[in-house]
Amino acid sequence: MRATARNRRKRRWPRFSVITGQDWYRQRGETSENRIKELKIGFGMERLPCGDFGANAVFFRIGALAYNVFVLFKRLALSEMWRKHQVQTIRWRLYQAAGKVVRHAGQVFLKSCPVMTLNGVSASAYAILEEVRARCRKLAFSS
Repeated sequence: MRATARNRRKRRWPRFSVITGQDWYRQRGETSENRIKELKIGFGMERLPCGDFGANAVFFRIGALAYNVFVLFKRLALSEMWRKHQVQTIRWRLYQAAGKVVRHAGQVFLKSCPVMTLNGVSASAYAILEEVRARCRKLAFSS
């Protein structure tokens, strides 16, 4: 059982039921607290590197910049089904897909795992990476 205590004036705020208050609280956690958790865990920001405030500030700003670039990449370059996933899932399913670089007859080939599944949709890792590459190319030349 959960309870939420709120200190609000009656006339200034509209009346909310307890259910509405709980829905608001859960929605707040979805939008901000989960993003902070993803920044900390997904980009190695659980612990600051040293005791110097300035160095820690630079470290945190670089991590926040990397997170923002990742969110931009996720929104612009990946398809719709990838956008709800956190950095750990995308890293595991997209970048850590099994593959091997092979040189044969003066050419370089990437042999990838034959099939990977995401949300019930099967595709080759190479096809997904080619789609990302095509979207990035389209973004680069559209401006």
